[in-house]
Amino acid sequence: MGASNPDIRNEVDDSRGVLKKLQLLIPGFRGYRQMEDLRVADALLRKQVSAYLESSLSKLQDFRSSLVSSGNYQYLVQLSSELSRLQQFQGELLHSEQGYSGISPAIRIDMQKLNSLYEYDYTFMQGASDMVKLSDMSSVDLTSQADLTKRLSDLEAAIKMMKNGWEQRLLKVEDIKLNPGGSS
Repeated sequence: MGASNPDIRNEVDDSRGVLKKLQLLIPGFRGYRQMEDLRVADALLRKQVSAYLESSLSKLQDFRSSLVSSGNYQYLVQLSSELSRLQQFQGELLHSEQGYSGISPAIRIDMQKLNSLYEYDYTFMQGASDMVKLSDMSSVDLTSQADLTKRLSDLEAAIKMMKNGWEQRLLKVEDIKLNPGGSS
């Protein structure tokens, strides 16, 4: 391919809507069309994010073992704190009220609100996916205080951002339930 020809893969990716990108991240996700679809979509989103969180937890537990093996104990408290936050968030995610169960099948959700919800869902899923990458500490130099401090700080910020994203998503769902067709 010449320099003047654009990379078709980038064009295809750029042309995808948020719904399509979300469908690529969550196998089986069709979108919110009917009452049952709403419940299924919410369950799929929770299940996929929970799987990402489980992977992150596993990687961080492996990293904790590496810290102990290397005798680098000073970061164990902070790492344990982040592990605890992640486990707590996973519990909230799995056990909080289903977000869509209160929407009546007779209610027609306005497309603008629906697209806004897809944006929240995609951002939330992307955050969970990024969390898995951030939790892979295999490239972190255990002897570098700067590397360890930065990575743990980034991890703390990512967990807070994911929790905030989840809370914002729940507020958006609640708004749709209260004002399904009107503007907000």
